Amino acid sequence: MAQYLKNKKKIDLIFEKGSTIKGRRLLLKTYDFKDGVVEFGVSVSKKFYPSAVKRNLIKRRVREQVKSSGLLKIIPKGVSFFLIYTSKEIISSSDLKDALESLVKNFDSGFK
Repeated sequence: MAQYLKNKKKIDLIFEKGSTIKGRRLLLKTYDFKDGVVEFGVSVSKKFYPSAVKRNLIKRRVREQVKSSGLLKIIPKGVSFFLIYTSKEIISSSDLKDALESLVKNFDSGFK
């Protein structure tokens, strides 16, 4: 079961030393902590979405798609990741699912 990433030191380490996979509307940063726990976080730019209501809507949609997609099943134990929403418009959940699936394919091919 994946947990939410809340440790500031882990988040900083993911952004400093982690690997990056770019998608059309999402950016995935990963780092292997080798601690047996899969944690993830979601970020939405305040610059593109100054309204907290819109940022929270996007974060809820991304978290739900991560849980329902196969991403958590293919991530090895100990690898934590951070998803960054890079689209300049709010996309529907189905479009978000497609973007996440293409990211999963890139992640899967990169780690095999």
